[in-house]
Amino acid sequence: MKAVVIGLGQFGRAAAISLAKSGAHVVAVDREMSIVESLRDKVALAVAADASNKQSLEALDIADADLLVAAIGANFEAQLLAVVYARQLGVKHIVARAGAETHAEILAEVGAHIVLNPEEDSAKHMVRAMMMPGAQSSFALAEGFSVVKMEVPSQIVGQTLLGLDLRRRFRLNVVALETKGPEGEAQFNPVPDPEQALATGDILTLVGSDLDIARFGDGGS
Repeated sequence: MKAVVIGLGQFGRAAAISLAKSGAHVVAVDREMSIVESLRDKVALAVAADASNKQSLEALDIADADLLVAAIGANFEAQLLAVVYARQLGVKHIVARAGAETHAEILAEVGAHIVLNPEEDSAKHMVRAMMMPGAQSSFALAEGFSVVKMEVPSQIVGQTLLGLDLRRRFRLNVVALETKGPEGEAQFNPVPDPEQALATGDILTLVGSDLDIARFGDGGS
């Protein structure tokens, strides 16, 4: 996969390095030569160029890129032009970083397939983490709803899923149960036995609202 990352600030740099580590042929682009130099040994190609200039992008052969990440944070006009030109040149998939809600709407309108707001996403992740301190991992399904992996709270150890009746009491659905095998190995069960007693260290995968998940993790208070 060929990926082009334009704008090598904190977000763009992290994206370029992560893509390269995942095996992508990464072309990293920024106007600042010092920033470009710092990435030369981490990506396939690091280039100093003005991405708001269509001819510069054409010279980089971005038309055959499978993915373009537009991550210019300080100059929205340059970010906008990079997305417009990438779309005109036929880039298959364009991801753009937005610094404001109005910017996100405009970037989507001119051709970005996915628009990310890292600051907003980080804030939401932080709030979920504070609301659900027992969660090992979480994935947002929609505003206020998540899939969460959570260790069984101590208050319900020894009880069964049937007895707990999570759907009625907490409005939660159990997607899976992870237990420990005889030798301590993890055993994943996507269809847990509702009459199996829950043990310390068991991990539930739950789907529901963030508030209901937090209430469950708190013991139902």
